[in-house]
Amino acid sequence: MTSIDLSDVPVVDNHCHAIEAVQRTGVAEWRALFTESPDAGMRSLEVADTAFYRRLTRSLEGFYGVRGEEEVVRARARRSTAELVGELFRDANIRGVVIDTGYPAPENAMDVREFTEASGAEYVALLRLEVAFQELVVASSSFEELVERVRDLVGDVRGSGFAGFKSIAAYRTGLAIERWSDADARASYADALAEVSATGSVRLGYKPLLDTLLHLAFEAAAEQELPVQFHIGYGDPDVDLRAASPLELRNILEEPAYRSMPVVLLHGCWPYFREGAYLSSVYANAYLDLSYAVPFISVAEMKSMTRAAMAVAPFSKLMYSSDGSRVPELSWIAARDGRRVIGSILGELVEDGDLGIDDARDAGERILRGNALRMYGFGSGERG
Repeated sequence: MTSIDLSDVPVVDNHCHAIEAVQRTGVAEWRALFTESPDAGMRSLEVADTAFYRRLTRSLEGFYGVRGEEEVVRARARRSTAELVGELFRDANIRGVVIDTGYPAPENAMDVREFTEASGAEYVALLRLEVAFQELVVASSSFEELVERVRDLVGDVRGSGFAGFKSIAAYRTGLAIERWSDADARASYADALAEVSATGSVRLGYKPLLDTLLHLAFEAAAEQELPVQFHIGYGDPDVDLRAASPLELRNILEEPAYRSMPVVLLHGCWPYFREGAYLSSVYANAYLDLSYAVPFISVAEMKSMTRAAMAVAPFSKLMYSSDGSRVPELSWIAARDGRRVIGSILGELVEDGDLGIDDARDAGERILRGNALRMYGFGSGERG
């Protein structure tokens, strides 16, 4: 069977998170990193019986030169965080990362300079909108002040050190983002203030208010030609999967004023990967992120996702990612498996007569790095 060898292609990770400065050292803590379940039994026991975890453990046994899950955990505990990042990122040839700064909490994250020095990867950051909005709700004394603060926040995004936005609306009120009357938005703001008064903080699950603030950010993103990443599909049970389909973004994708705002559909939209592939094939500003560490799925399912994407979407609209967070092993295994899966599916396209060898190689390079380099303006501050 034909497979395109992409082992020499450096990757740019279109979507990932910071590495935690203090790494987990126990088996139970380690296992809990590889499931989205909040259930204690799932986190400590059942996760070890998933195809993803078994593959990760076998792969790390080979990398660290040990045998068994406990020995893998011990081997990484003998290394500093910087040593782990350096060994794993350089082995995986990860040359660039697009970091969602909203998770993990910044106070728990590895220092950016230390990370870039250890990893050798170029770094750009995204602003997580809902987290920023929540802070501004707490800090504002009126609806008018909140709107003004949001406009200031999104007015010069690159000047503030960010390459775009990330939205977790799917985790808050769903992806069917609407336009609301001023009265509805103000009433929703009053509800949010009541939560602030009662608790000192707010979780922005007030739909008219959140949708209104998101539209302010989208207007700014379109004006500045900034990409906006959306959490789609797979996640912990806090996300209502019924409201997290990419098809719910129709209002945003159909909005003429937002045509200059690239919309990046994350996680391959799993389990809605066919829907995501379709959207990226018909909307000029829709792009599909192919994620190879999260969701925690088997190689066969990663191939299904990748096959569906390549079947219909332009190769110029697909971007590799890991969605790795907290530990560098997720970034490592995603690059390792992602190259292999992408090369395998491109090989199928060659065998079927859809592509020539040179076409397939070019497509692989664009998916693994070229499209993200252009999207996020690495090294230039400009999106090409």
